[in-house]
Amino acid sequence: MEKTKVKILSGFRLTIPEHARRRLPISIGEELDFTIEGNRLVYKVTDLPDDPVFSMLGIARGQLQRLGKVEEAVISEVEDKIKRKSG
Repeated sequence: MEKTKVKILSGFRLTIPEHARRRLPISIGEELDFTIEGNRLVYKVTDLPDDPVFSMLGIARGQLQRLGKVEEAVISEVEDKIKRKSG
């Protein structure tokens, strides 16, 4: 879990940190769901699937996301195992 402090501006506006914007496919005008969990304010992008596998594979919103080397290695290994089982 990554932590970042943000400053609350006039009108109670805040800026979503750049690293979060890069990780989540959000854009200007996007709606977020806010919930309060104890003393935490949690926001969630409403259009993303809850399944972490879909997120990892870049299936969120029908757009392929750039995968890192680790994700590519995992996908490659799974594909190889599927080929061996079916062949």
